[in-house]
Formats: sequence, structure tokens, C-alpha cells
Amino acid sequence: MKRVAGTISLLWLWLGCSAATSQAVQSGAFVADPESGCKVWNPHPEAGETVHWFGSCVDGLAQGKGKLEWSRNGVPSERDEGEWTLGRQTGQGIQQWSGGRYDGELLNGEPNGHGAMTLQSSRYEGEFRNGKPNGDGAVTNYQGVFKGKWQDGCLTDGKRKMAFAVSSSTCR
Repeated sequence: MKRVAGTISLLWLWLGCSAATSQAVQSGAFVADPESGCKVWNPHPEAGETVHWFGSCVDGLAQGKGKLEWSRNGVPSERDEGEWTLGRQTGQGIQQWSGGRYDGELLNGEPNGHGAMTLQSSRYEGEFRNGKPNGDGAVTNYQGVFKGKWQDGCLTDGKRKMAFAVSSSTCR
């Protein structure tokens, strides 16, 4: 997921150990394919990003089943597949980038609903809201399986704390 790949690092807190980087949340914007002029929604735009849309365009916006290729400074960075409505990826879809993959429900180009996200050597499967783990879910990694109720990408269970797809500093 472009939004995760370029702006968020996978972070783990386990019994007080942490490592982290993060960036401020940015406002979304429509981006036009330079060849077709068709626009798609980018929930987290970054400088130097371009898109190439493979699908139908209705009234200047991506519509229906299609594929989207993202590039940053001319280098391919993400590939999305699924359904678009009024330029926004919505419904079942896939987002794949060099550091991971999301497979599941999307709303406005971000994970929302049930899905599975793999970042590096860890996998979260469960509920998402606004691009972050929210609700029942589990992370599986080399340390084991960690189940519970997630809130904004954070799992806190007694002494155990874990962050997935967010900065550890956001988890208290």
C-alpha cells in the first residue's frame, strides 16, 4: 500500500523495546495519469509521485475494475488492483509495494474492513479502519502470534505492547 510503503515503518514494541520512524499525516489529493488525464485519489500524496491507470475513465475519474501503477521520481513503487468509484479505490482489492502487501477491503484507497497486510516479516490479519489495524486482529511474526483488540494500529495487553503500520510513539 503506497500509503504505508512510503510513509510508515513497521515498528515493534515488545516488553519495552522499540524502534521507530514516522511522518505526519498529509491531506489527500487527486492525481492525474499524464497519458490519459484520468484522475485517481491519493490519500497520502508525496512529492515526485505519478500514476498510470489501466481501466475505464468516466468524467475524468477512474471507474470500475482496473489496475493502477504508482511511481516515485520515475521509479515504480506500488501496484494496485481492484475496483474504483469516482477515482477512489473501494471494495475488495490488492495493494502491493516493495516492503509489503495488503489484500482486503478498501475505502478511499485505504484498508477499511477485513483484510491482511504483510510488512517485512510480519503479517496482520483482521479489521482495519482508516488504513490502520482497528478491532479484532492478530499479528504473526518470528516471535509468535499476538491476538487482541487493536486501536489505531496499537495492541496493548498488560506489559505487552505492539505497533503495526504506525509509529511506536503513537501507542501508549
